[in-house]
Amino acid sequence: MEVADIPDHYVNTVGAMNSVRDSEAITAGDPARAAQILVRMARRTDLPYHLPLGVNAVEGSIRQDEFLLAEDRKWATVGRSADFAEPYPVDFPPEA
Repeated sequence: MEVADIPDHYVNTVGAMNSVRDSEAITAGDPARAAQILVRMARRTDLPYHLPLGVNAVEGSIRQDEFLLAEDRKWATVGRSADFAEPYPVDFPPEA
């Protein structure tokens, strides 16, 4: 893949992604394997809501999911308190 020069106003977004893509620290996925996986998935009836492909994608997704789950649990009492049947007001979690 050839990447054109990035205009200055895109350096922090597209340019940053290109530097990640070009990094030796990240192993490249196999596009043929990814295509085979997608074809096999298309034959299923129990499709996943989200299917990251590749080690980096899977590990990053799991880290993000764990972070979001921890946040959901941290703020669960506050979120539930918006319903009529739940106690209100409730204490917020301590600030980090």
